[in-house]
Amino acid sequence: MKTLFLTITLLFFLSSCNNNQNKQTKETVVKKDTTLLTKNDIDKITYVDYGIDSKAKNTLDSWQSYNTIALAIDNLKKGDLNFFKEDNTVFVSSVNDLETTIPENINTEPIQARILILRTKLLKLEEVLNLGTSKKNEKLLIMKEVFEALSNVTLQINKKFEKEAQNIIKPNEI
Repeated sequence: MKTLFLTITLLFFLSSCNNNQNKQTKETVVKKDTTLLTKNDIDKITYVDYGIDSKAKNTLDSWQSYNTIALAIDNLKKGDLNFFKEDNTVFVSSVNDLETTIPENINTEPIQARILILRTKLLKLEEVLNLGTSKKNEKLLIMKEVFEALSNVTLQINKKFEKEAQNIIKPNEI
């Protein structure tokens, strides 16, 4: 009887012990960088891209600052942000030269206005890309604005050459 009592008491104590082992689990949180831009993100940007007309090609080929900016934007479309992030003096001088070195044959008010818009968008993009708190969507939106601004400059230059190529006969010239 005594052994039965001891056995029951022992079973009671064993059953009342905490059988749950404290398992410490390590949670590793992998943060996805939501500000990182990839080529795929940039490829998803939709806008109308106007090409350079053959009549405007000679003028634009000789305009060095336009070519520098156009090349930087072309590289931006491929995901290369170096022009906007690395050497600030090259960026600033290229953007300033864009306005001051417009070739004489295309130096009109509509083209100057488009170049001013492009300059503003480029400066805004450079600031957003170098600002650490910018969100991915904000960067992509400003990239789209830059792409559209360059496209509009090209369109305006094409229109200028197209208008010059038209031979419109006015009634008092007959």
